[in-house]
Amino acid sequence: MKCPNCSKECKKGYVESKSAGSITNAFNTVTWYPEESKGKLVRKESVSLELAAEAYYCDECMKVYATFDEK
Repeated sequence: MKCPNCSKECKKGYVESKSAGSITNAFNTVTWYPEESKGKLVRKESVSLELAAEAYYCDECMKVYATFDEK
């Protein structure tokens, strides 16, 4: 995959959400929400995503790009 910012080739990999200590992983979530919801406590529109996805890393920009499936 080419980086959308610099067009350099990205490294293929994987990204996943991990618990910071939960035995059951019950508190692990990856959520998308609209930009206008940023900073708000109540987010009416959101999409729960799988906890892991294929991803690409750009060495030049130091950014990760991933495509998550909806839960």
